[in-house]
Amino acid sequence: MAAHHPTAVALINESPSLPRGLYVRDFRGQPSPGAIVAISQPDVARAYLGDRGMPATVLLIKRVAAREGDRVCRTAERVVTPERTVVASLVDRNGAGLPQWRGCRVLGGGELFLLGDTAESFDSRYFGPVSASAVIGVARPIWLEARP
Repeated sequence: MAAHHPTAVALINESPSLPRGLYVRDFRGQPSPGAIVAISQPDVARAYLGDRGMPATVLLIKRVAAREGDRVCRTAERVVTPERTVVASLVDRNGAGLPQWRGCRVLGGGELFLLGDTAESFDSRYFGPVSASAVIGVARPIWLEARP
């Protein structure tokens, strides 16, 4: 999660899916593998998050895990990208069903697959690939919370 306005330059990440802290949005940065990007909520994410009280204007920040030409697969409880295999839960911590997609696909032109750094992250493992046009900047950390 990040700022509440799509034109915000400073982004505050309060979610454990990536290091908590303050990020600055670089509008010229490229969404290369491993880069952290700020995106508008995809439709599936907006519906799920909206049901939990999150305004649709809150940007998401996630790490680029795959891009055009990369193969990504999801089975019931696992997602495989070129660099990572991650768990995909069927229900959230409150027992509510999470959005799902299944199968394997090669990402097409202008598609990205985004993951957070933790198993609890709400990301492409649930809402699937996103259009690169949804990216509204690369998020660069300028202050991160110290971890215990």
